[in-house]
Amino acid sequence: MIQIQIWGDFECPFSYLQTLVLLKLKDKYGDAIEIIWRAFELNPDKQVMTPTPEYLENLQAASQELIAAQAHLKLISPKYLTNIRLAQESVYFADVQGLSLKMAIALFDAFFNREIDISKEEEILKIADRLGLNSDALNVAWRDGKLTSKVILDEQEFRTYGFQGVPAMLIGEKDFSPRSFTPVIGYKTPDELDLIISKVL
Repeated sequence: MIQIQIWGDFECPFSYLQTLVLLKLKDKYGDAIEIIWRAFELNPDKQVMTPTPEYLENLQAASQELIAAQAHLKLISPKYLTNIRLAQESVYFADVQGLSLKMAIALFDAFFNREIDISKEEEILKIADRLGLNSDALNVAWRDGKLTSKVILDEQEFRTYGFQGVPAMLIGEKDFSPRSFTPVIGYKTPDELDLIISKVL
């Protein structure tokens, strides 16, 4: 089995597109590949930021990608960017029920297509409810610090592998050490990523 680990941020448009690409390839390969979400925060400080010109350029570039059109994404320009650690933690919570990628896509959709502030607990809990997750249990999990520790560990590993931005991926045989995995930096189209996967299979 091929394992694909993806580091992404829910306010990063290309992280959104890359996750959609992975789901598309999951449909193709089925149980031959496993996708693991890894957390990263572009804005780790708990302050509100206005989008930079570079961010807006990336958003515009993402909107031109074919998969954005195929998925009918709005990719609305956000008024501000916030810290999304609770959103990242909620994906780890969802993973217990095998819903990590569905939670990730729901968070991306909320931010980019529906202008929802995914830094707010109440908004994340609504999303969790819609996916059938126990929002009360998620609320409790936020308080005990274990989910926070997972996010911090992901970000430490991100730096250990020398990644500089998201999306970033590691691709390799599931039972092998991640040190043997192929690093993939930056957004890859379905065809590009399919070629990389086919070389590993």
